[in-house]
Amino acid sequence: MAPYEYGRTAEAERGLLGFLANAFTPMRRPIRTPAETTYMEADGALYPQYRPATYGDPEFGFEYMPAYQAISGLLSDPEAAVDAAAAMPEAMRQMANQQIVAGLDVAGGGSGELVDEDGNPISYDPLAVAAPLAPAGIAAAKAGGATLGAMGGRVKPLTKTELDPMKYSNIKLDEPLSEMQYDFEPTSLLFPDRKIVKPESLLGKVALFGAGDRSGVGTLKSLSGQVFDEPVSALGGRDYQLATPYAWASDEGVISGLLARAKKAQEETGIDDVVLAHSTMNPRAVDFTDFNSAAVAEMLKASKITKKDAKQFDDEIKKSFPSFPGVKSPKFREWMKSQKSGKTRTLIMQEMDKDLWRSKGFPMVGKARYALTEKAQQNVPTFQTGLSFIPIDVAGGVVKNPIMPHSTYNTAMRRAGDPVQFSETIPNEIFYRDFFKTLEGATTKSGAPQPASMKQYTTRLNNPYQIVDQELVDTMSGLLGY
Repeated sequence: MAPYEYGRTAEAERGLLGFLANAFTPMRRPIRTPAETTYMEADGALYPQYRPATYGDPEFGFEYMPAYQAISGLLSDPEAAVDAAAAMPEAMRQMANQQIVAGLDVAGGGSGELVDEDGNPISYDPLAVAAPLAPAGIAAAKAGGATLGAMGGRVKPLTKTELDPMKYSNIKLDEPLSEMQYDFEPTSLLFPDRKIVKPESLLGKVALFGAGDRSGVGTLKSLSGQVFDEPVSALGGRDYQLATPYAWASDEGVISGLLARAKKAQEETGIDDVVLAHSTMNPRAVDFTDFNSAAVAEMLKASKITKKDAKQFDDEIKKSFPSFPGVKSPKFREWMKSQKSGKTRTLIMQEMDKDLWRSKGFPMVGKARYALTEKAQQNVPTFQTGLSFIPIDVAGGVVKNPIMPHSTYNTAMRRAGDPVQFSETIPNEIFYRDFFKTLEGATTKSGAPQPASMKQYTTRLNNPYQIVDQELVDTMSGLLGY
């Protein structure tokens, strides 16, 4: 359902007279494109660039008055009224604080147009609406959907971070991912659960870093109300170890590199027992897989993209990949799957995950990423260890033709036992204690301390290993509450 602007438009509602007229205007308009404020940075300051909303034809009716919406909302939902009343003191304090800050900016020669820490605009309004009326706006939003300009001022929209706290998407989504409806049927329910162990079970072993995406094992059948014509099967992430007789799947070069690193660890430590330790990757790492692009291919079928906009996107992609068939081509899914390098899929998904293409009707790639993520990993911070430890057969070498092949990768690694996990995760900088000691004091080329993102990159390049000694066991046991 399209969101509506109830009463007058945002521009017409400014000031006290506009507010009063808005409350009793029996009209609503469908919002075609929402208003947007972007900010240009210059000389260390942010300058707002405002683009007003665009609307469809107005609809008239007494029930569309913001005042009516507010009152009916409060009467029909007593809980909303109670919540609104409870929220009133804090809302008043926040509004007052924002107006003081914006007013001080005007007094100092500024525009009064500021941005809060979440990136939301703050505007100085000398005729600002009284805060006690704010509950009516809250109730109107519940009664009429995405209500803008309701009596009592605007209901503050959710921020990008509130909609997508783990950053599955590069753009602001249209709904909280935690509330998104989708049907992913996990095959892993048919498999035995991983045994949860205490850190002491790893004592005396060598743990080898293994970066893994968060995808689950199962079938994605629908997403945001769209039932897929061709359901998408996924066989990724840590549950690959439960669904197959193997420890890991990747390209042959990656598997060979991990086994070589494991062999070196055995030689350097004199310890034969090596476990591959799963480390959570960025939520967007699933772009590398063929099943994420397959989900986007299904979403494209329901997307309203003009031929002109599709050609614009296709031309951009063909600069790097001339054989790209196009987003409207029935061969899109097949072509994406056929690419030998997952980097191709990643680059195309990253390009699509931009505001430019979203404004032209392209799918929200972040939704596909989230839907394909194993539920147990949807909110796990990046760069954590503890969700899987599996003994590996270092001498066994690579498996080039696995009997249960991964749809994205052509090679598997033999296992030497069953996977286990901790009750919770441990940050990598604690788990790989010895390696991170070597990064202490590391700086960028400019001399600044290395940010966490650079340390993550360095860790992936080095594939460190860690001897699990008593000191580390004690540290992890304390963190896990043992």
